[in-house]
Amino acid sequence: MKKTYSIQLNEVKIGTTDFEFADPPMGIIHGKVNFENVEFPYEFIKNHCEKFKVTINQDDKEYKFIDTQVIPELKVYLENGTELTGWGGAISGMEKDDFEIQFGGIDYTIMQTEFAHHYYDYYKQECDLIKIEVNKEFKQICEKIIRKNFNINQWSEIESPDEFQTEKYCGGFDATEMEFCFSYYREKEEYWFQLSLTNIERIKNMEIEFLYPRKAE
Repeated sequence: MKKTYSIQLNEVKIGTTDFEFADPPMGIIHGKVNFENVEFPYEFIKNHCEKFKVTINQDDKEYKFIDTQVIPELKVYLENGTELTGWGGAISGMEKDDFEIQFGGIDYTIMQTEFAHHYYDYYKQECDLIKIEVNKEFKQICEKIIRKNFNINQWSEIESPDEFQTEKYCGGFDATEMEFCFSYYREKEEYWFQLSLTNIERIKNMEIEFLYPRKAE
């Protein structure tokens, strides 16, 4: 399930990433950096590392290649605005190709929820997640949410955990998570999943095909 994460350096947004890849057992995610308003990424990253004394593992001036260790001032934010926690992020890449951010120290719980698609793809049937197709029943819930035309702050003011109820789904907006939290019922078993307002809209627009609920505790 595609999600887009905001990357900030010294509290200034420098781009985004979709974290297309992951190593769940190691707690590592990584993906292409889509820079915004950064014309020369190699020089930009190198200058920052030199100024803040961040260790550079490899620096090739000719090919404009750089590989850094964790950059403390580099922050990643989820679609709901929450900062991603872990050891931190490092950047590597070459100016004529792409740059990649690698973020380590991802907690098991975060890997299982925020990066559920990577977690499921690695563990398959060995984990307590299931993979379900977005069907007409849930898409209709998403359409109802979008029709209200509320922003995330407006949703937090009127949160209701069971506002949307159908045969297999029950849920609503949770102001603590700042996302929509749902229960899904299958064969007398209950599963949980949550979605940002952005992903609710993606489902409405048929940009997301599958969900990865986890078995209720």
